[in-house]
Amino acid sequence: METKAMKELHEIREKIYEETKDMSTHDFLKYIHKEADEAKKRMKELKTG
Repeated sequence: METKAMKELHEIREKIYEETKDMSTHDFLKYIHKEADEAKKRMKELKTG
């Protein structure tokens, strides 16, 4: 049986795969860096309230 957290993780991984499956390595790395920058921004906003 799959937990709710594991199901959510699988859904996220599938979404990322679908968004990136046809990307070149260069475009994939740009995508990863963009998403990481957005995550850092969200974490900073949560920290500063």
